Amino acid sequence: MIWQLDLLILSLIVLCALATISVKDLFSAAIIFGAYSFLMCLLWTEMGAVDVAFTEASVGAGVSTVLFVAAVFRTTRKVKDRGVKRYWTKGVGLLAATSVGGVLIAAVGDFPGFADPLSPASTHLSPYFITNTLTDTAVPNIVTSVLADYRGYDTMFETAVIFAAGLAVIAILRRSKTGVQHESREKVILSEGYEDTIIRLVARKMVPFMQLFALYVLAHGHHSPGGGFQGGVILGASFILIAISYDMKMLLGRMSEKWNVLLGNIGVLVYAGIGFVCLLLGANFLDYSILHRILPATDEIMARSHGMLGIETGVAIAVSAIVVSLYVNIASQGKHDKGL
Repeated sequence: MIWQLDLLILSLIVLCALATISVKDLFSAAIIFGAYSFLMCLLWTEMGAVDVAFTEASVGAGVSTVLFVAAVFRTTRKVKDRGVKRYWTKGVGLLAATSVGGVLIAAVGDFPGFADPLSPASTHLSPYFITNTLTDTAVPNIVTSVLADYRGYDTMFETAVIFAAGLAVIAILRRSKTGVQHESREKVILSEGYEDTIIRLVARKMVPFMQLFALYVLAHGHHSPGGGFQGGVILGASFILIAISYDMKMLLGRMSEKWNVLLGNIGVLVYAGIGFVCLLLGANFLDYSILHRILPATDEIMARSHGMLGIETGVAIAVSAIVVSLYVNIASQGKHDKGL
């Protein structure tokens, strides 16, 4: 770690945070918030947490910024001036943030030093993971083995939370087509997107490479930064690029609402299903080592590696479907008739 670089990045992060809550132009706030996420990505990388940085880059600086821009486009760009009440609400928020920040700063003194070898984390779990991950799971990437194997329960419920969030957005924003259900499909006006030939050509050429890279990130997450969450977000972003460069009709022709919900279900069921298969074979839930009984040419160790790849695939399917569903409903106000 280079403390001068860390201090510079941290200062820029604070400036971006203050600018995000200060500007009245919500579009500018969304862009600055994207820059904030990118700086957090750099900070995570500097701290050695490359997997977290990868997630921040794809989810925070990438898809989240697109969703914010879509929400601003469908609501309003300027914050309404509420006069004195506005300053009172900001004052209350500032007081609350300052109080919580003061408590956190006071608690930092009780934490062990960064990378302290005598800290509880360094004397119990971390040594075991670092020493035995490759022996137990045949997975070189410790982060993947921890997320998908040692604490697989937590990751499964994270996937379920993402799926539930997607269903909540659909339930809140989705609008029925009562007004157009008796009209022919040709009469429904859809957004034409960008008619610029260069934009459409570049986007069309980028999508296959984005999807191929998403599959690489998913399959190679055992050996390098990546995994189901990152691969799923990149895969979903490739479909969002189609909607932005062309129109919502082209996107829904490839990823319809029914398919999004179905794939979200399938992703969660794949994860939980592998756990139930372990139960049926007589082991604990998500104890992948028992899968060697049904996986050919596989011992108990390699079975854990293959089991992690299976649940990561389920995560990628669910995440990509929910990301697309979030964009479609936010960008079209739940009407599914036009996009940005």
